[in-house]
Amino acid sequence: MLLDSHTKKVIELISMFDDLKNIDKIRLAIYLLENKNFDINFNVKDIIILLKEILNKLDPSYSKTIVNFAKYKHLLFLSAKYLELTDIEKKKFTIEMLFNIYETDFKDKVINREINNHLYVYDYCYSLMNK
Repeated sequence: MLLDSHTKKVIELISMFDDLKNIDKIRLAIYLLENKNFDINFNVKDIIILLKEILNKLDPSYSKTIVNFAKYKHLLFLSAKYLELTDIEKKKFTIEMLFNIYETDFKDKVINREINNHLYVYDYCYSLMNK
């Protein structure tokens, strides 16, 4: 984990997120970042674009179809648990979620390099925690 002192809810949600398949981690991250319920002073659009590019590499049909998030029941459950968090817990979970993706080995050198070079999780963390 990147941050210290998490609540029990955040730790449980991080644990559930960690158990997801790599492609589902990306799907959920995109969904939560596009629908975040807090204001930040950081360009999240660049992170979303990067994650969509990664998802397109993991699932080539992603860009050709409309994704019905309802077919991913486990992701809906996690997003519902996310909505139960306070604003500070949401911020901390979002940081940990992106850090988890940053540390994940996608078994693809190109994807790993893209994430390591363009997922600015430390900058994002700084912008959220110093607001």
